[in-house]
Amino acid sequence: MKSISLLALLPLVAAAPSLTVPNAAVPQKVRVVGVSLLGSGCPAGTADVQIDATKTLMEITFSEYIIQTGPGTKASEWRKNCKLTLNLQFDEGFSFSTLATDMSGFAQIPRGSRGLCTNTFDFTGIQGQSYYSLALPGPKEGPFTLKADPDVVSWSPCGGTSAIMNMNTQCNISPTRDQALIAVDRISGKITINVSLDWRKC
Repeated sequence: MKSISLLALLPLVAAAPSLTVPNAAVPQKVRVVGVSLLGSGCPAGTADVQIDATKTLMEITFSEYIIQTGPGTKASEWRKNCKLTLNLQFDEGFSFSTLATDMSGFAQIPRGSRGLCTNTFDFTGIQGQSYYSLALPGPKEGPFTLKADPDVVSWSPCGGTSAIMNMNTQCNISPTRDQALIAVDRISGKITINVSLDWRKC
């Protein structure tokens, strides 16, 4: 599994799309102590993770996450994925889950084609996962932001000061015969996934 160094935890520079966070009980300190990445959508050095000052919003960005179909493309381009393993440390007595996600990028999808992105989250040592599905039916051309809520909520274990969260994001386009694209936003140069974190006391 390839690893990348994590930037210092700073307030997010760009204003992220609003995600509702109903729970005001959050730990005073949240620290990322390790990030590892594996997948065709996140070669080494092309992804970044930051947590904002409120400890309730995590921003994950990918700079080479590009899916395309059509004449001359290869099967490896029709689908991309990235498995991210995130080790968080926080104050004792808390547990957290993913409350909602939004995903932003750029798409060119003709009528009759459909893009689909899924984001799943689970915690090492805990059964169950939170699953988010985001569809991009054609025709669509331009920037997009897709929001999703989980069908089931999975919480990190109680009784400790750390948790390992696994995220798997994947996107595909079908059918593959037509020319279509899901890619990084042309202004930011990134595909961005914002994840709202919900905290509770154990």
